[in-house]
Amino acid sequence: MPDKVKVKLMEKKYIIVKEYFDGYKLYDSDHVFVAKDGIIVDSYDPSQAALKELVTKPDAIDLRNKFVTPGLIDSHNHFTLTALKLKYQVNFADIRSFPGFIELLKNNRDKIIHGWFQGYAINEYDMEEKQLPDRKVIDSVFRDTPVFITQMTEHYAVCNSRALELAGITKNMESPSNGKIGRYENGEPNGILYEANAMDLVKKIIPEYNVDDYMEAIKFGSDQYAATGISTVKDMGGTGSDVNEQTRVAAMNKLSADGSMKIRIAFVLPVYSLPDASKKIELWKQVHESNKLKFSGFKMFMDGSILSETAWMRQNYAKPENVENAGIPLWDLDNFKKALKMLSGTGQHISIHTIGDRAIVTAMDAIEEIKNQGTSATYSLVHCYKLDKDIMSRLKRLDIGVETQLAFIHFIGDAITENIGAEQSKCLFPVKTLMADGIPVSNGSDSPVTPFNPVYGLYSSIYRKTYTGKHSEIYSGNQQLSLEESLKTYTSQSSITVGWNKIGILGNNHFPDFSVWDKNPGKLGSNIDAWLNIKIESISF
Repeated sequence: MPDKVKVKLMEKKYIIVKEYFDGYKLYDSDHVFVAKDGIIVDSYDPSQAALKELVTKPDAIDLRNKFVTPGLIDSHNHFTLTALKLKYQVNFADIRSFPGFIELLKNNRDKIIHGWFQGYAINEYDMEEKQLPDRKVIDSVFRDTPVFITQMTEHYAVCNSRALELAGITKNMESPSNGKIGRYENGEPNGILYEANAMDLVKKIIPEYNVDDYMEAIKFGSDQYAATGISTVKDMGGTGSDVNEQTRVAAMNKLSADGSMKIRIAFVLPVYSLPDASKKIELWKQVHESNKLKFSGFKMFMDGSILSETAWMRQNYAKPENVENAGIPLWDLDNFKKALKMLSGTGQHISIHTIGDRAIVTAMDAIEEIKNQGTSATYSLVHCYKLDKDIMSRLKRLDIGVETQLAFIHFIGDAITENIGAEQSKCLFPVKTLMADGIPVSNGSDSPVTPFNPVYGLYSSIYRKTYTGKHSEIYSGNQQLSLEESLKTYTSQSSITVGWNKIGILGNNHFPDFSVWDKNPGKLGSNIDAWLNIKIESISF
């Protein structure tokens, strides 16, 4: 939508729609929403006579030739981290081979910020070699400049010899607790670092972006998110030392105060250790809430990723064969319980990263113990891939929500199944069952893990096809959502997880956040290219 038209729309007061979704149901009838002072104050079905007169008013906008929904909510997104990467780093998502990797490095020799080359989104499962390029491959292009490139899950990364040298990572260094230093057969580090504690050995020496860098990145990222229909994002912060949370708070507060916030930010603080819990509680008190900025709780990381084989499972991984590996917890469990109890004492929402079923059960055990003692805090489990019937019944009983990312099926579904096997994959992402049981299910991208464009998550919710189609039959079954159900996970269901009762619904006393689509996705069929050609824009009146 051209900027001049967009500015004109912002001045309108009567929004006329026909094909629309209000957060709960799909409709195909003329309807009017009335926005005043940043709130929907009325809505009604107009008579034909009233409608004919209304469309001539200068303060009315007619969207009856569009498909309209509430502003979409990405309920689990590392927005600030993504924004920094979009602004200052190199995207490796399209790389399919070592030669392509080397070529991209060469073509971006000048993309050095604060003395470092950084990249993101490389995925060895999409590459011909089916493995990450190691430090020697990077050294062939960057010998003297330190390089750090995160894998798409953000749970592991590859760096070059110069980065290892600056970080003091040598053959004689032991892997940190709850992390791993990748090695060649002779014990020398190969440049691959698994989980935050290992990656932070390098991350902590990379020069930090300053407040102005953060502000520019957040503004840049906000424009790109709004252009895909996202009006609100639940920003989970960093995954370790990749985001300075003090700087993030300062940047968000400044943008909120001066009116530069283009989208609404539900602000979450990540917690990595018991001492960190008390620090983050103090930092929470520095967040200045507004109509564009809201504090939405804390996040903890119970386990890792299936792709890095660090998600904590009840059964062993299928590959490599005959190896006893069921993943790892990222916390000392006693400290986890203490930190969870401390955070619960704030009464705020707590999201817990749990991918493996053993991690899920362990987190639920800790939550149940705290609930039995009495708490006003609320909880959700993040990612939550592997949900057997026993787990789902406990989620409902304990009133725990699920923050899912169904775009994972499209982007990494094949790799997940390769790593845990077909049998363990049969109970992955059972969102239809969760929703039928009344368990709140919100959808998001976990960007930068998958692209933040919500079309991927919506498409995957409905069709559940993997990128290559190799293992699509495992994910299809009876868990496909309807368009109406899928849209709920990005609107009314997500508003519950975010804890912001004025978003996600087109109704009185809600923010007038609209996503305006040039096509009705319900009429596009299963061709993903048709979906990706949809133009969506988030507009607030």
